[in-house]
Amino acid sequence: MKRTITIGLSLLLFALLCACSQQAKKQQNLGSLLPKSIGEWQQIQLVTGTEALEQINSLHGKDIIVEAGAIGTYQLPGKRPAMIWISRSKTADLTRDQAEVMAEKMVSNPRSPFHDPETFISNKIKVYKFLGMGQVHYIFCQEQLGYWISALPEDGEKLLLYFLKNGS
Repeated sequence: MKRTITIGLSLLLFALLCACSQQAKKQQNLGSLLPKSIGEWQQIQLVTGTEALEQINSLHGKDIIVEAGAIGTYQLPGKRPAMIWISRSKTADLTRDQAEVMAEKMVSNPRSPFHDPETFISNKIKVYKFLGMGQVHYIFCQEQLGYWISALPEDGEKLLLYFLKNGS
């Protein structure tokens, strides 16, 4: 009887720890996903919290449904900065839906500065790629996290691969 109770309590404790781990991951500070450096790129600015949400909403021209956001600006010496925008929605489906709507609007708006859209799969993740404003732009989702990477065309793929590998 004692053995059964001990096993039961052990399983209950394990389940509780797993649930707490998932909640901690969900509530993770998104700034922690933007390291001080990525290869030779050095982080020159990090925006988190309310200010990041305001900038993300400003980028979209309206409020979008996200719980948290972070924006990292990175630079290589002598080059134009690259920006990584990360937002977290309540569900993975909501994140995916928002990315799809954004990608569609980028293509369908006749005044959009974005052109040459592509969609491809990398590391089992659907990636939307656009050119515009002298940069390459990648949009993708990992679980509840939505990413937008803007960089010089020769640098974009390296940053994309870093976040596909190290994200969420």
